[in-house]
Amino acid sequence: MNDLSPRGAVLADHPLAPAERLFRKLAGERLDILSTAWVRLESGRQVPEALVEIRSVAHKIAGTAASLGHSALGWHATEVERLCDEGSGRQELQRALRPLISGLADLVED
Repeated sequence: MNDLSPRGAVLADHPLAPAERLFRKLAGERLDILSTAWVRLESGRQVPEALVEIRSVAHKIAGTAASLGHSALGWHATEVERLCDEGSGRQELQRALRPLISGLADLVED
């Protein structure tokens, strides 16, 4: 939770409320992309494409999450982006993806 969303509700009069609503809406789409990319990593199919998608989504989340009060989510996204940039192994990347995917799922559920 953050200042914009006590108990999951976005404060309508907060200046960043529209950005928070959009961020939460996009969280579902980004969760789907990361989940699909996870499966591709696991199966060993289209791994380069999966890595590009993971990095792209992580970059977008990292750039916005902390600004909206989702500091932990932003940190996890930054870590995933860093691992992609460094060419880290699948297991290390998946370990970092777990909390990012979980955080997005929490946003979608709120």
